[in-house]
Amino acid sequence: MTLHGKKALVIGGAVGIGRAVCQAFAAAGACVGVADRGWSEEKSSIVAELKASGVDAYCDEVDVRDEGSVSKVIQHAISRFGQLDILVNNAGMTSAGAPMHEQDSALWSEIFATNVNGIAFGMKHVLPHMLERGFGRIINTSSQLAHKPVPNHGAYCASKAAVTALTASVAQEVARRGITVNCVCPGMTDTAMLYKGGAAFVEEKLKALPIGRPGTVAEIAATYVFLASDAAAFFIGQSLSPNGGDVMW
Repeated sequence: MTLHGKKALVIGGAVGIGRAVCQAFAAAGACVGVADRGWSEEKSSIVAELKASGVDAYCDEVDVRDEGSVSKVIQHAISRFGQLDILVNNAGMTSAGAPMHEQDSALWSEIFATNVNGIAFGMKHVLPHMLERGFGRIINTSSQLAHKPVPNHGAYCASKAAVTALTASVAQEVARRGITVNCVCPGMTDTAMLYKGGAAFVEEKLKALPIGRPGTVAEIAATYVFLASDAAAFFIGQSLSPNGGDVMW
């Protein structure tokens, strides 16, 4: 599953799963652009790490809620690398959760603006370049909660279900043009975002999880490398879910 010679942009790549994806892509031979909102020290450190491994890398600032910002970082990646083979739309957010009748409308809107609109903007602005070249790999980050929603997290679950549906829709538009669009639906992963759901939520989920532990970011990142590689050319609109057995089919 080599990515040698490929050029990748990871939006939401400074920390957590996104950071591990940058590391895994570089290990497979890809040049990597790391885009995120804030996380200045983290972006600088991952770029230094990737460069030390011998690959070309750089960082960029992006706010995925702003379509213009997303377009700008994609155009910068194309200009910087000369081409863009792989786009990972990984930026996302969650909340501590609340029953539906107590949901904060502003927070609901922000979750959808980040988790859904941001991914839509990424696909919209990279596709003209990929269609012109007749090649591309787009990988969106959804969640296992798109397939197995939990109570008190309606906004997050709904937003990730939207990502999964959006992925399948766009995949059908471009599959015959050399572009694959798929999503990864991680289960419980040992990142800071997991614990924003609260200790009780984490404890309850771990008790029910067949493997009995959260996944590591490296275990999740391997799925992105596969989907970015030529080995995944027949995967179209799929939801791959490394989740420790939480969802099985």
